[in-house]
Amino acid sequence: MKTAPVPRHEPARLAALAAHAVLDTAPEEAFDGLTRLAARLCGTPIALVSLVDEARQWFKSRVGLEEPETTREVSFCAHAILHEELFVVPDTHLDERFHDNPLVTGEPRVRFYAGTPLKSVSGHRLGTLCVLDHVPRALTAEQAQALQMLGRQVEAQLQLRLRGRELERREAESRAQREALARLKRQKDGLLQLVVKDLQLPLSSIHSHAALVQSRVYLPEDVRGAAREIREGTESVQRLVANLLEASQEDAPLVTRVSEFDVTTLLAEVARDFSLRTQGTQRQFSHEARVTEPMITADRDMLRRAVDSLLDNSFRFTALSGGQVTLEASQPEPGLVEVRVRDEGPCIPAAARPCVFDSQVPESVPTLGRTRAHSSPGLAFCRRVVEAHGGWIWVEDNLPRGTTFCLRLPLRPRTVAAG
Repeated sequence: MKTAPVPRHEPARLAALAAHAVLDTAPEEAFDGLTRLAARLCGTPIALVSLVDEARQWFKSRVGLEEPETTREVSFCAHAILHEELFVVPDTHLDERFHDNPLVTGEPRVRFYAGTPLKSVSGHRLGTLCVLDHVPRALTAEQAQALQMLGRQVEAQLQLRLRGRELERREAESRAQREALARLKRQKDGLLQLVVKDLQLPLSSIHSHAALVQSRVYLPEDVRGAAREIREGTESVQRLVANLLEASQEDAPLVTRVSEFDVTTLLAEVARDFSLRTQGTQRQFSHEARVTEPMITADRDMLRRAVDSLLDNSFRFTALSGGQVTLEASQPEPGLVEVRVRDEGPCIPAAARPCVFDSQVPESVPTLGRTRAHSSPGLAFCRRVVEAHGGWIWVEDNLPRGTTFCLRLPLRPRTVAAG
């Protein structure tokens, strides 16, 4: 008996076999059906899907044989994997490699063997689909072709198993990444909420003291003007802090507390407070409302914060040396109110506009003008408020220069989350 030599690149071959994770697995009909068909087409009592491991050959599927494996030393398939094509032994008694092989001299008394190699995607021969008989014989050309075709189907099943394992691995990695990101987000949100809470008290104190100083008419005008700027700046920071807190909970539904109110009155209040902010600067501000149905059902506080955030944004990007900011309200059709905030700051590229209301602009988005700087928790909060009320928000050019933020709200939203 001659033991088969070890193939070239044997470590790589064994690694390819291990990657399929098929050794010592339970029977599967996908393989057993092909083995039965091979035995029937070739007219043999035994057919096997044999995989050649480091020291054994293990049978993934077997017909006519009880043993699940044999040693590699006596394996016919260990010889077959040294060949590219079908390996045939017509009569083992006449072949010096096998005539005294224990599988020939004892059970199962093999006299005929034919095996087609099973190749991995990388080209390594992992084992065979083989047929065996107790008498010497030959395969017809049709039988040999059928055995090789069935071998390709066994290869396909092995490749499906390999791809399935790869998909499972990627899914496990993706799941681990999602869980890690979720943990980081929870940590970030928890830290942000702590910071926000720590900021609220000192900001409130600063605002109160600045308002107190501003109310003292006997103080010099420059002192009262500085106090006014501190108060207005504090109000802006307070809105930013509130928006940061809302942005940290962007995955949770926005809970609104709705009531009916006059939207033109609300916008007049916003315009009054904002016009005070522009005093002492060279920026110009105007306000106009043309609404015939002023009563709206919405969350008044949230809607005010959203409009304040849009004005903050436009004020920040309108040049210190001058420029116009405009707050407009109109009724494009019955049942809808439209609010526009116009400024004469830098434009936002059309390709970047869909991302302006995201909490972060992706790096792939063009950074012309004020795109990335424009994206902020305030704008992200605006979108959440508008969408929570069944409306929509977008960006346009403000011709001949500048940017317009537009929002539309139904006067009577069909579904509003009540809190």
